[in-house]
Amino acid sequence: MQWDGGLHMAPRILVAGAGLMGSSLAKCLSTRGVAVYVYNRTVEKARALCSEAGCRVLENLDSMPGFDATVVFLFDDQAVSGFIEALVDKGLTAEAGVLMVSSTISPETSTRLHGLVTRAGGVYVEAPVYGSTGEASSCSLVSMLAGDQVARSRAEEAASLYSRRTYWVGGVPQAMALKLALNNIGLALPGLLAESLALLEAYGVGSDVFRMVAGDLWFGSMVERYMERAMAAAGRPRFTVSGAAKDYRVIACTLAGKGYPPLVSQGLAGFYTLAASVMPGEDYPRAVNAYRVLKNPRPP
Repeated sequence: MQWDGGLHMAPRILVAGAGLMGSSLAKCLSTRGVAVYVYNRTVEKARALCSEAGCRVLENLDSMPGFDATVVFLFDDQAVSGFIEALVDKGLTAEAGVLMVSSTISPETSTRLHGLVTRAGGVYVEAPVYGSTGEASSCSLVSMLAGDQVARSRAEEAASLYSRRTYWVGGVPQAMALKLALNNIGLALPGLLAESLALLEAYGVGSDVFRMVAGDLWFGSMVERYMERAMAAAGRPRFTVSGAAKDYRVIACTLAGKGYPPLVSQGLAGFYTLAASVMPGEDYPRAVNAYRVLKNPRPP
């Protein structure tokens, strides 16, 4: 492919983070004729990934070559801030190319990092995605982009390599706000399902009856989808319980910071935090099971 906005005929992209999403993205990009590099704080993890995916390991930031884009898939605000602040401190924002933050972080942190990178002469774009490891591996994510207008074409070209659809949302931090709003809905059902199953159990109603009746209602397909994932044997997660807990804490804090009472998101943050205490790395729908195990029934 011809790369119009960068330095190379074949784009050179750095993936920062070798977790679930970063590793899946690296595998996708490796099938697209991209020169893929992976940076991870634990170098051994990046080496293991690249031995499988055919990418290259960036051992340390000091040896950083020039990239057309850097896609950041780190766990939380602190990890993203640490990585970007290190780039700025080392004067490497130009080498990073378009710095695309795909981690779900708070709008406040994103705004601060945008200012930091821009003042250092770099290009910062919010690039959160919807979809999980399957969509990342198959290059079929939905990307939401926000940043300065001058960066739009370069960011859209980079995102098109791994996205089935790309939306330009506006300026920072509008894409992060949109991602939090979508996650607030998309991650809610396991919490609701956990309490619904508790009601059934408390009164001796079979879950098979529940699923049958729900199947006649508009939300039946969602109930069935999450029931299947909740009851499946533990395997490689698409999105972890710990990640859901983190996202809801960010949603609750963001709402509170803007003067809105985080009534629902705070409750769901508590639900996932409780589940994460016993199954932090499992697929987030399985939090339904942790809720039932950790129940504290009152005496009759």
